[in-house]
Amino acid sequence: MNILFLGGDKRYEYIMSDLDKKHSIYQIGFGNKYTAVELNTLNLSNFDIVLFPISGMNNNMEIKSLNETIQIPTSAFTNITTNTKFFTGLKTKKLLELIPENQIISFLDYPKVEEVNNLLTIDGTIDDIKNKKKDIVCILGYRKTWKRTIFKIKKV
Repeated sequence: MNILFLGGDKRYEYIMSDLDKKHSIYQIGFGNKYTAVELNTLNLSNFDIVLFPISGMNNNMEIKSLNETIQIPTSAFTNITTNTKFFTGLKTKKLLELIPENQIISFLDYPKVEEVNNLLTIDGTIDDIKNKKKDIVCILGYRKTWKRTIFKIKKV
């Protein structure tokens, strides 16, 4: 299978190294370890699976990678075949305009994946807070993830 990783974070590097054993891995935004695809020649229909970052793609056709924001050309979405499956976290409005919804699979549609992602977010937030020089923290929002964050911070 030909699998393209379009941006993303460190978690995607672990997935790439595991999938690399049985599949051809291509990437944009991850350096030189895997085959880089040039943006000006990008054609998403050349891949069996395309993985967008958890944050999806914004209205300006931008995705986030480890160190930068990358703008995906509109031409990359021409001639998309039904054979290509697209994975993302958020099904953004822009993705839904460019790709048939039945070809988009959201990680966050699966409660277990959402829970694990939330726990990783909490751990990352706490690590970031530990490295700050100031000891005043303001948490905006108070849904399930941030309740867990506050609970864990109190233990630190």
